[in-house]
Amino acid sequence: MSIEKIAVTADIDNGLDSPVSGHFGHCQAFIVSTVRDGEIIEVESVKNGPHGSCAEPVNRLAEMGVNVLITMGMGMRPFMAAQHVGLTVVRGEGGTVGQAVENYIAGHSQMMGSDGLCSGGGSHSH
Repeated sequence: MSIEKIAVTADIDNGLDSPVSGHFGHCQAFIVSTVRDGEIIEVESVKNGPHGSCAEPVNRLAEMGVNVLITMGMGMRPFMAAQHVGLTVVRGEGGTVGQAVENYIAGHSQMMGSDGLCSGGGSHSH
């Protein structure tokens, strides 16, 4: 039996129907899907509250047992933090969280490369 926990960045908290967020650090929530043998068996929402460092939300997801992070973009520091804790970072192609998870399960997702990383900066108070 294969179980994965997949977190997807979301701009609004509407479960699998949430639109995928364009930026990891500024998303409103992470929609975490537990997938067993290719089927979504549980969905939960984790609010992305204020954080003092880019690694905090990454560490919170890792502590929950998340294996895969799907986002449309993120900064170098959280990307490095995700790699450090063993999270696989996958590029979300837009659409909804549910579509992003289904694409990943079906093997139609690309790993995040340096072209998906943002230079960072700006306010992290969202």
